Amino acid sequence: MAEEQFDYFDENYRSLGTAPKSVTRANGLWVHSFHCWMLSLSGEPSMLVQKRAADKALFPDYLDISAAGHLSAGEKVSDGVREIEEEVGIRVAFEDLISLGVKHDVAKAGEIINRQFAHVFLYPNAPKIEDLVLDKVELDGMISLPIAKGLDLFTGKLPSIEVTGIEKNRSGDWSHISKEISPEDFIPRVDPYYYKMFVIADLYLKKYPYLTI
Repeated sequence: MAEEQFDYFDENYRSLGTAPKSVTRANGLWVHSFHCWMLSLSGEPSMLVQKRAADKALFPDYLDISAAGHLSAGEKVSDGVREIEEEVGIRVAFEDLISLGVKHDVAKAGEIINRQFAHVFLYPNAPKIEDLVLDKVELDGMISLPIAKGLDLFTGKLPSIEVTGIEKNRSGDWSHISKEISPEDFIPRVDPYYYKMFVIADLYLKKYPYLTI
């Protein structure tokens, strides 16, 4: 199977060409990606947070963005909605997303050098977790994290909180879970990305019209 190809860029987001995924990671080439944070307003307003699969090359078993992924060579930012359908099984029109701008995502994990221009979006019409069709290859679960509790968690007001959701059991099926989580369960980042997103969600709920990452 041919290796996935990515467009890569200079530090000012000017296109430089195309390279295999392994080359972009080994050399820390700037690529671009799509991040969609899904806000559920069914019941207590909550962000849907995915649990990454145990066999992921980067940060297995960590909690992260609702749906996200690299844009393949030739794809436009609007093509990123395929990540939502692939990972959580719902079709979302690009026009229904709220653009929050571009985040510079930079990190090193082992031999992998990650440099991304991440296009960040908020989707405020997410269904209940039970209505999602999660990809069992990419995800090991999904939790519902209330906005108020998320703010307490990421500001350090609370060291951990109780959440509910679904996770894969030993048989590979989805089971309802209730468990305690802490900030250490999320991908470690220098930038307080998760805190920012819960602030943004809170501002959205308060009908603040100016939102950016």
